[in-house]
Amino acid sequence: MLTKLAIDKTMKHKTTNTNKMRHINYLVPDQRSGFTAVSAALRKKQFLSGNCLAIVAIAALSSSSASAAVISGLNTDNLVISTALLNTPGVTTIYDRSVPDGSAQTNGRIAFDGSDSDSPGVKIVNDAAPSDPATTGDVDNAIMGTPSVGPNAPQKTHKRLKFQRTGHGTTDLVFDHDTSGTFSNANSTPGDNDGLYKVYMAFANHTSNRLGSFSVTLGNGVGTGFTNSVDADGLSFQQTFGGNPPGNSQFSSFFAHGLFGEIDATHPLLGYFSATRSGFNMAFTGEDSFSSTSLFGDYESLFGEMMSLNQLPQGYFYDDDGDPETDNVLIAHQLADGTWVRNRNIELDGSVTTLAFGDDGEIYATEALLIADLKLMSGLDECAFVTAGTPCLAGSGDIDDLAKFNLTFFVNPTTYAEDQLTLRFGSAVPEPSSTALLGLGGLALMLRRRRKE
Repeated sequence: MLTKLAIDKTMKHKTTNTNKMRHINYLVPDQRSGFTAVSAALRKKQFLSGNCLAIVAIAALSSSSASAAVISGLNTDNLVISTALLNTPGVTTIYDRSVPDGSAQTNGRIAFDGSDSDSPGVKIVNDAAPSDPATTGDVDNAIMGTPSVGPNAPQKTHKRLKFQRTGHGTTDLVFDHDTSGTFSNANSTPGDNDGLYKVYMAFANHTSNRLGSFSVTLGNGVGTGFTNSVDADGLSFQQTFGGNPPGNSQFSSFFAHGLFGEIDATHPLLGYFSATRSGFNMAFTGEDSFSSTSLFGDYESLFGEMMSLNQLPQGYFYDDDGDPETDNVLIAHQLADGTWVRNRNIELDGSVTTLAFGDDGEIYATEALLIADLKLMSGLDECAFVTAGTPCLAGSGDIDDLAKFNLTFFVNPTTYAEDQLTLRFGSAVPEPSSTALLGLGGLALMLRRRRKE
């Protein structure tokens, strides 16, 4: 079996997360985070220029075993799905029209882990099994990724659909549905399926530009044939739950908890860069659209607007359990001038403690000096030199959670009558001024720091 270090060199995504918290999406989007649940001005179907992803979905409220419009499968007319190979990541490439067509363009894809059960990276769940024990947060239906678990499984089970934005045009992912389908309600509590679909998504920026903002709009069609949903057509985003604005698990956009977050029942470590959550503020701009309004938390002060995959800093990681299937713990990160900052300690008993946040940790002139100090403080060796299954120093790789965020929301199509339904994601490239200013500030901070020689 490959050690995590070997996996790092061939599949960097295996080591680019933090303290086993790959899919974290929970913080109440209220005044603490700056979310606006409902916009004061309901501007119908406004969305930002630039990149767009579209997802198509449908469902309906029903009594037990009554007829309803349910999602029946993924429409593949505009998709090219890579052949599933065990342990080889695959992609579903999304085009702006039916393929094959020599004029078809692609600006996005869905990643999956590389097996027949994972392909094509999107799973529709109707009548989801409840958690054990059942909770008030359980959902009936979902659009999600393709792990073996359902939407009500615990956190850190890789439930999110992994969308990778690769260009700056529209991208439409279409689902078929059966208007005469049924919800069995066998798994529902108290027994009536509500017809709502929770969308679990990890939105990654794989373009060459930073991401300044994004929007999501409901509609119908693909590419140039896309049309916006209209008021009272039976299709909308769910904006209230039990008469209240949406909570943290219902409408949110957050960077990984392992990078920005407090300690809670699920997360035993403070975030590597900050002890407070960070993400995008969002506001509904009508019943069929919402958009981001700004970043909140410490992400922007440290890195500027959201980075793309090709702009990421390197991190140094610790394999705390010797298991190649779990995420490694981020211990240090590299600055633009090549120096390294260590914000966490590895104790002799193998535990991890917080030393500092942001760029305020211990400074090292080279990675070699960092590794030597980590060996001395922890008594550990690098993974290449230890027996498989042994905790070890896992090496360096991109901190790829800085180029993606977890997006959660609900679609309400309970009275929509069309045979397809499109959910379109758009984004805009930010102005360059904020990044330039951050670069000057970051340089000044680095010049003030003591280096560890």
